[in-house]
Amino acid sequence: MTTATISRTDIVALSTYRQGRDEYIKKMIDYKRPRRIKLSDGITLLFENRNTVLFQIQELINSEDLEDPKEVQEYIDIYSPMIPAPQELSGTLFIEVDDQDRLQKMLTALKGIEHHLYLIVGDEKLQAVFEEEHDDREFTTSVHYLKFPLTDTAAAYLTNGSFEHEQVRVLLDHPALVSEVPLSADTVAALAKDLETHK
Repeated sequence: MTTATISRTDIVALSTYRQGRDEYIKKMIDYKRPRRIKLSDGITLLFENRNTVLFQIQELINSEDLEDPKEVQEYIDIYSPMIPAPQELSGTLFIEVDDQDRLQKMLTALKGIEHHLYLIVGDEKLQAVFEEEHDDREFTTSVHYLKFPLTDTAAAYLTNGSFEHEQVRVLLDHPALVSEVPLSADTVAALAKDLETHK
């Protein structure tokens, strides 16, 4: 098995990137569409892979006008761990609303959300492993990085092509909010492709 990585040679020079940025953004919006799951108003889960992480790094370099190789490498080092390893899926959970008062209330109400997110694959309920937990304060954060470690059975279920995609779901069972969303066939196919890249 191989683990996808990002190196400085993968990063497009800033001037070159800006010339093709508009088209690249359009392609990434389409690419991310099946990977983005709406759990509730203001709460979405984006399944990440090497392509989405590389795009995020390029956008950060663009927004901060970075050309220093050391600074570029720092972003690579920070965000590369978001790339899923073999037999796992990776995601970013966003809690986003325009109204700041409402957002703060949501972040307070959803304290402990790190313990309540699952991927259900067939008969298996797989708990998300968050990069950070925020049990030491009275609110959670608006962005969370996480992984779904998969069992052999779950990985095979996703990649063998004979599943009923309605049996793959994301479950949030927080006391303040319960949501269960079946993944579309397009979403499951995208995740299966992620898993296949490690074979």
